[in-house]
Amino acid sequence: MDGRFLNRVAVSVLLSAVAMGGALVTARSVVPDTAPVTPVFRLPSQQSVAIAPFVQRASVAHGGQLVGHICTQCHALVAGGESAGPVLADVVGRTIASLPGYAYSAALRQHAGQVWDDQRLSDWLMAPARYAVGTRMSFAGLSDPQDRADAISYLHTLHTPSPTPITGPSR
Repeated sequence: MDGRFLNRVAVSVLLSAVAMGGALVTARSVVPDTAPVTPVFRLPSQQSVAIAPFVQRASVAHGGQLVGHICTQCHALVAGGESAGPVLADVVGRTIASLPGYAYSAALRQHAGQVWDDQRLSDWLMAPARYAVGTRMSFAGLSDPQDRADAISYLHTLHTPSPTPITGPSR
């Protein structure tokens, strides 16, 4: 290595630093470094909200539409229906992860012993992956509490028909 080579390296490094500094000064003078007055978008709140006031004014018809469009992709609404997820008939009031014949994820089995009441259903529907970390359910959730209340009010209407008693011939 001779002195001319080292001079070339030093000049190259110096010119690169000056060019980068000049570009930084130019960029800062052209593009303001301030936050916008209003955010471009807002992330939905992930805080649990008391669902009872929303359930009082819930629309069963709108809930039926939501459940029909969203839930029926993976869940059957009546007992005996084929589905990837557990049947939703009688889900309100059912013990979590207790439907016979369905293999629940370990994440949901950790909630076994609890009952699907309106508040737990709301927390689940808001963000299933947050409610039971590691769940197999790929649904992102419903951010609007009124939509959740509408869906829950519709789920209240889903009941397994009670078996018709078999009557023998009358004599």
